[in-house]
Amino acid sequence: MSSFNCSSCNSPNASNARFCVNCGASLMVAETPYQTPSSQSDAALVSNFAFAGFWKRFVAYIVDVILYLVAFALLVLLFGGSLFTLTPNNSGNYLAAFGIYFAYYPGWWLYFSLMESSSFQATFGKKLMGIKVTDINGQAIGFGQATGRHFSAFITQLTFLIGYLLAAFTARKQALHDMMAGTLVVNARYDANQIKTASDNPGSGMSVGAIIAIVFLVLLIPIGGILAAIAIPAYQDYTIRAKVHQAIDESSHVQNSITEHASKTGYWPNTLQRAGIDGEKLLTENYHVVIANEGSYHIIFKKPELIADTRIAFTPSLSKSGEYKWSCRGLDLKNVFLPPKCRSSNKE
Repeated sequence: MSSFNCSSCNSPNASNARFCVNCGASLMVAETPYQTPSSQSDAALVSNFAFAGFWKRFVAYIVDVILYLVAFALLVLLFGGSLFTLTPNNSGNYLAAFGIYFAYYPGWWLYFSLMESSSFQATFGKKLMGIKVTDINGQAIGFGQATGRHFSAFITQLTFLIGYLLAAFTARKQALHDMMAGTLVVNARYDANQIKTASDNPGSGMSVGAIIAIVFLVLLIPIGGILAAIAIPAYQDYTIRAKVHQAIDESSHVQNSITEHASKTGYWPNTLQRAGIDGEKLLTENYHVVIANEGSYHIIFKKPELIADTRIAFTPSLSKSGEYKWSCRGLDLKNVFLPPKCRSSNKE
């Protein structure tokens, strides 16, 4: 049987002995429950409660909007302005109206940036909700960082406000502009060391990749739709213009043949064959050419479908010097599809 020595008198005892055979001391070792190290416990606790939640931030922002509007309205009244009629009644009020608009947005920026970089570390709305703004390490931010955070919010707004909603899902409860500016919005009762601990050991939340993917998809869907709505008709117009220009170029020799026939015979040809033109070559899947009255000819389109059965008319005229000049115009064909020389002022 195995044995072990008593810790009091060093006498050997059996492994199952409860008391020392020599001195009678207890041989039982008191068991203590396992305890998580306090640093890990504190980190988990702070990570769960240090960061300000979405709804606290939302209410704080609403409070700030109301307070700022009331304060700004009082200042407008104090300086003799009007809350209800910004359109001036006489020329002397233009400057006052401009001043109202000019002062509003800089004031909004200074309110947030000065308050969040002050000893309060918070606007009045945030102070009321018991939250404050710090850097990523829990330290107070300066005016420059507060300004960067304020103007980064414009980019957050471009994400159709999804950037604000990220404050409800990210590990550090950061909105998009917080991530860009390197700031945190935390509960005011936590000190810098606790916030640093929480920032270094954040809880579960969305990854940066997931955040970028959401923002990208939110932007891609509407922007992609807008671009498609612009690009598809633009490409269609380009394709039609290319077909029209191709038809004009391929049939340009018809003019020389018609004027040559008229010069030799004194008569305008009434068919392509009389003008010495191979009509089969001008009978394509996209268009065909026909002779009209008084030496003119028409290009009649078959494809693309959008311009099917529309025509361009080419008409000759004799100048004073005895030279033939040609003009063209679209018949039932919009100006956008025509070359500049064929466009008329009354077509779209």
